Amino acid sequence: MSKSDMKKWASEVDTSQTDALIEELQKDYASEKKPWDEIEGTKDKYAPNYRRICPKRPAWETPYLVRPCHYLGPHNQMVLCLKEAGICECPACQLRLDLEKGGDKKGAAMLRPSVRTFLNVVHLNEEGGLAEEKIYLLGLNKLQFLGKQGTEYDMDEESDLPLYYFFKQYGDLSHVEHGRDLRIRAKQEDWDGNKFFTMKFKVSEPSPFPGSSDLLDEELIDLMSVAPALEPSEMMALIEGRASGAVSLSAPVETPALAAPAEEAPRSRWGDDDDAGEATSSVEPVTEEGKAEPKSPPQTNPKAAMERLNKHLEKK
Repeated sequence: MSKSDMKKWASEVDTSQTDALIEELQKDYASEKKPWDEIEGTKDKYAPNYRRICPKRPAWETPYLVRPCHYLGPHNQMVLCLKEAGICECPACQLRLDLEKGGDKKGAAMLRPSVRTFLNVVHLNEEGGLAEEKIYLLGLNKLQFLGKQGTEYDMDEESDLPLYYFFKQYGDLSHVEHGRDLRIRAKQEDWDGNKFFTMKFKVSEPSPFPGSSDLLDEELIDLMSVAPALEPSEMMALIEGRASGAVSLSAPVETPALAAPAEEAPRSRWGDDDDAGEATSSVEPVTEEGKAEPKSPPQTNPKAAMERLNKHLEKK
């Protein structure tokens, strides 16, 4: 073959369409990525975080949403557990049973549903003013919001109360006219490689919401979109890594703490800070079934278990 024959293969590469595709994909990712609130805490003592829970939209029953969640797929997408929510059989739960029968206890533990609670919040300064014009999504685990199952809490010992009990004690903390500011003292704990927070909550005297109506209209996050309810077939595709949505959603709620000095809160707003700097013993994080939380969401997909699950769904 002569050199002249090769000339017909000479061409220029046009990357403009690829650039446009990348830009569009990045837009989609940014629109679905949630502004998760990062609670700050230290390993040595409690650090204060000042928040105000945003008022709910009129159509919502509560300003918070409690959801049983799975983390599925290679990118750990958070989705609703269909079985725990009482909707239908859940492919993730069925796969968990198959893994247990196959002897993969670690893989099964990673598919255990976890109860999470989501709230819209704004950041405050120590005086109760708005720190920035932005709404964040706060995610709390079961112990932080609902508490330990079967425990009877003393309502007079507020430093030991999960956040939900403050709603029972004081009413709607998010009320736009007479809600209450929230102080979250957080201390970073480490158990077997897992980082989590021990939290102590306290509320201020009633006060109006510090933000504007425009802020709520523009930035209030639809809590139902945080852990969506997928069709069983969509959950299967996500578990197998075939779902397009698996690459465009954010990671789990809890994030590692950022080191920050613990500043003493004003006594006029929060009363005696008898728990300031108080150290606590490390407590093993437990799930709803009393077992240790898995180190990370499920990343594996054993072929044999998937085949058994597919056969099970075909029978349905």
